[in-house]
Amino acid sequence: MNTPDQHRGEGRHGRNNKVNARNVVRRKGHSHLNIIPNISTHSDNRRSENNRNGSISSEKKANRRATQHNVSRSAMAVLHAAGRRSIRKSRRKGKGRRTAKGARLYKQGYTRGYNEGVRQGQSSFGLVFEGVSIIIPTYNQRDYVLQCVSSIEKHTPAPYEIIVVDNASKDGTAEAMLRKGGMVRVAALNQNRGFAGGVNHGLMMARGRHIIVLNNDTLVTPGWLDNMMTCLASDPKIGVVGPVTNYIGGDQQIEVPYREVEEMWSFAATHNRPDADKHRITDRLVGFCWLFSRELLERVGYLDEGYAVGNFEDDDWIIRVKLAGYQLAVAGDAFIHHFGSVSMKALGEQDFAVVNKDNEQFYSQKWGDPHALVAETSRLARQLTSGTPSGQQEEGDTTPMDPRQRISTQGSQDPALQFRHSYDFYPEGSFLSDAKGDVYTLTGGRRRKLNIPVPRGISPVQVAKPDLLAIPAGEALISAGDVQGWPREPQQVHTTAVHGSHNGWAEGSIVAAVDAFEIRYQISGDKRRRFVSVYAAERWGVHSEHIISVSADQLNAMEEGWPIIAPPQLLNPDL
Repeated sequence: MNTPDQHRGEGRHGRNNKVNARNVVRRKGHSHLNIIPNISTHSDNRRSENNRNGSISSEKKANRRATQHNVSRSAMAVLHAAGRRSIRKSRRKGKGRRTAKGARLYKQGYTRGYNEGVRQGQSSFGLVFEGVSIIIPTYNQRDYVLQCVSSIEKHTPAPYEIIVVDNASKDGTAEAMLRKGGMVRVAALNQNRGFAGGVNHGLMMARGRHIIVLNNDTLVTPGWLDNMMTCLASDPKIGVVGPVTNYIGGDQQIEVPYREVEEMWSFAATHNRPDADKHRITDRLVGFCWLFSRELLERVGYLDEGYAVGNFEDDDWIIRVKLAGYQLAVAGDAFIHHFGSVSMKALGEQDFAVVNKDNEQFYSQKWGDPHALVAETSRLARQLTSGTPSGQQEEGDTTPMDPRQRISTQGSQDPALQFRHSYDFYPEGSFLSDAKGDVYTLTGGRRRKLNIPVPRGISPVQVAKPDLLAIPAGEALISAGDVQGWPREPQQVHTTAVHGSHNGWAEGSIVAAVDAFEIRYQISGDKRRRFVSVYAAERWGVHSEHIISVSADQLNAMEEGWPIIAPPQLLNPDL
């Protein structure tokens, strides 16, 4: 049995052992495997007691051995505890080092991946894939666009990509689209740019050989894309194809037997059996669903973003398609379901009426009489291809070819298929700029870059980069003396004979008949080119102080050239 003195001794031994253990840990580092407990106090006491008594009873020896064993176990426990703390500390340090190393490796991997992505993006810039880019602009219509995308994924076997352009929706549309993944690419804009702005952003992103612009409140059906593609390929003069539907304006709307969407699918499956006899030429295609080629986009350009929210921007773009020389067609064997103007109806009746009225006024101011303009441009095109002078009737049948005839003239050199570019309708001598601020002058059908500061008094008109790149490049201008002003001031021109001009007006002069001052012309290549509206003239910086009054007889004696139209307004700095 242990005495109080023994207990006190054990306590002292325990404290000493703890101190010694800590000292050992400090000396030896983190390892506790080779630590030997220091119990020299036991030995000293045992020796002194032997000296006093001379001998130790067996009972006392046993008690002392037990006490020594207990002290040793206590000391070892303390050492093991200290060792475990050292190991935990070591592990924490090791984990911290591993975490830091992992973060460093992650950053290195991220940087390598980013640089590789940039390299691949640069190397693939401008490349297209042999498929279709389907552009869907949307605003606060998450459920509709999810249904639309699902229908595309289910009923479109051809190669495609889906580009959803979200106009700063507040209903989680962008997040829902990002979660879908797959062939869906998402552009989440930070503000509502309207239908035209949303479509333009998608056109900028599109990589397909062909492009579809599609409303978010539609459901595509089996065979829809194949039948539209067949229609587009049936005649090289067809530029844009649209389907038929249950709800739309114009001749694309057809009677349908169903009342509920669930009943629509069986109707569409029957209706969409391929039938070229259902393909027909039309005068107008509504922008709820368009199919066209990348080549047409490069000739016609982006939609005009001067139209607020929506309405009339599709009519505007179609006018430009027809001015470029293309025809429009309806694929009557391609039916898609249209819920009908969901985004516009969300404005409310009053706001919708205001938007519609403002856009209609803008459309009229920009184009005047667009149907007469298209007819006149088509007549000029036929004269140029036939060589018939202005004012003389053409001979022969000019009836448009029926697109249902399966002709094989793709890639032919037929001069009638020499489509125009947007820049063919821009004024000679005007100044153009891109979003970066580079400035060019349009001279003789070529763009010449100004490698000098823009002279005072010249305000370049911003156009899209693809429009600029489509213009053949000419020699850059490096001297201010080579730059002529625009628009030409009346004091800069004169009515005496000019070299190379038999009419007495300098190249680039702005003229108008005395009795029709609002109809303005530019003299270009000994031809009179009419600005299609006052808005078009002002868009190019031409105002009343630039106009020279002439007689109507003088104007009518000149041949007529391509009309001059206003370039589309582009509010997106990325275009």
